[in-house]
Amino acid sequence: MTVSAGEAAVAWSHEHRVRVGPYDVRWREAGEGPAIVLVHGLGLSADFWWRNGPPLAAAGFRVLAPDLPGFGKTDGPEHLPVPEQARWVVDWADALGLGPAAYVGHSVSCQTALQVAADHPERVTALVLAAPTGDPAPMRLLRQALGFVADPVFEPAGLMPAVGEPYVRAGFGRWLRTWLAAGWHDTMEVARKATAPGIVILGHRDPVVRRGFAQSLAACLPGGRCVVLDHGAHAVVFDAADEFNAAVIEFLREVL
Repeated sequence: MTVSAGEAAVAWSHEHRVRVGPYDVRWREAGEGPAIVLVHGLGLSADFWWRNGPPLAAAGFRVLAPDLPGFGKTDGPEHLPVPEQARWVVDWADALGLGPAAYVGHSVSCQTALQVAADHPERVTALVLAAPTGDPAPMRLLRQALGFVADPVFEPAGLMPAVGEPYVRAGFGRWLRTWLAAGWHDTMEVARKATAPGIVILGHRDPVVRRGFAQSLAACLPGGRCVVLDHGAHAVVFDAADEFNAAVIEFLREVL
């Protein structure tokens, strides 16, 4: 049964808690149907998906979004490298009794979603990679850093309040260590091991992600394709939410 947009929004506003190892984990959930896990970008939280979770739930999906360890309202270590973060996502899914699901990552967490798909192919029904990092081009981290610095120029004013509080809560040190650790992740090699169908989605004005990398990453995935939206920068899930949601719904209805 498909829920209404209003019902999905009300359900999404409720916080849930579950114990995963030593941490009390917060997550949000709404809807019924095939499961989708939204994995937030670096320094953010489940709250960042508020423009995506309810519409996806209203489209006939069960949508879940955790706060990753150390971010949002979930305690965690100083940082988790991508493989450990992927293992944690699987442990969280196990704690909920969650079976196979589509995984949607944003930015650095696209690397985490890919790692889950490579390590546990039976758990991943589809992959959606929004503004993915992991470009193996020379000076990888420097290019990313310059893109991150430039990105606010291309973002709407409403993004700053949405990211400010979770960034402060996480702390610059945790953000930096997590980002640096992700810089050592061989994203392309991991992507070649994924067996789930996938799509890469970019905002037209994204200064962080090279379009060539996005296309190459998509080509590693079964039936993969790269979709460039008419609007949006690096925070494409937020600032081009309607276009992003429509692309995700269309893709998942094709493959699930």
